[in-house]
Amino acid sequence: MNALRGIAVIALGASGLAVALSALPRFRRPVLSRRLTPYLGALGPRRSSLLGSAPVATGVAAVFEPVRRALAARLHTVLDDGQNLSARLQSAGSDLDPSAFRGEQVTWGLLGLVGGLAFGLLLASSGRDVPVPLLLGLGSAAGVGGVVARDRALGRKITQRRAAVRAALPTVVDLATLSVTAGESLRSALGMVVEVGGGPLGEELRRALRAARGGTPLVVALEERARMLDLAPFDRFVAAIGAAQERGIPLADALRSLAFDLREHDKRELIEVAGKKQISMLVPVVTLILPVAIVFAFYPGVVAIRTLAR
Repeated sequence: MNALRGIAVIALGASGLAVALSALPRFRRPVLSRRLTPYLGALGPRRSSLLGSAPVATGVAAVFEPVRRALAARLHTVLDDGQNLSARLQSAGSDLDPSAFRGEQVTWGLLGLVGGLAFGLLLASSGRDVPVPLLLGLGSAAGVGGVVARDRALGRKITQRRAAVRAALPTVVDLATLSVTAGESLRSALGMVVEVGGGPLGEELRRALRAARGGTPLVVALEERARMLDLAPFDRFVAAIGAAQERGIPLADALRSLAFDLREHDKRELIEVAGKKQISMLVPVVTLILPVAIVFAFYPGVVAIRTLAR
């Protein structure tokens, strides 16, 4: 118990020291860029400070920001398992860069560490004997869990975004087919589709059109978005557009065939899901409805037999 009290005292002392350091003028003064901005207005258009860059950390956050950045860089070195984190972030539609994402992972890990230690101290304060190694192990496990939880949250966001793109793709292909059939070019058709609808698919098409306006060929821009999104139906959509332009196939026919294939694929998936749900529906029937039906069928007979036996 004395060791736990020592840990609590050290933690409170460190928190007080951080608060005291954050009150020093060194950590409260504005950075050099903000101090020079009022004097450099003649070099460019004057803009509101609300439209500036991301806010700079101040106070306690400024004290721990260098440590957080160093931990984020070390975490990126440890967790670099060959996957392209930047591509994953773009697939999730996130505006974060890899260093900022690792910083969020460090934050989640530190929150988990603090939560684990607080839970252990709460158990110790309730009168239970909690060894110090167990307390440290609980805090470390909670910290690792926070880091993993942030990565899992990114994976869930990517899955949800891909599902939204997959669900909206047949409708977008139909709208593009109608526009192309009416005589519009592919770029105009996709621009009209983007104006009508939104969502993740509209965002991806909007980025491709923005790149095309910057000089990149539209097919190349769509292929780049397809690599970032990594979704098979969207890859087929881009491949159909590329094949139609390379081989001279009518684009409307290619898009119409693609929309039909996508809807047929959705029907097959729906039938497969319905077949699996039939098996899962047997669980409440066998565990709930069937025993009640058996009781209602045999209980009157059991009562009649007992009456005759008397």
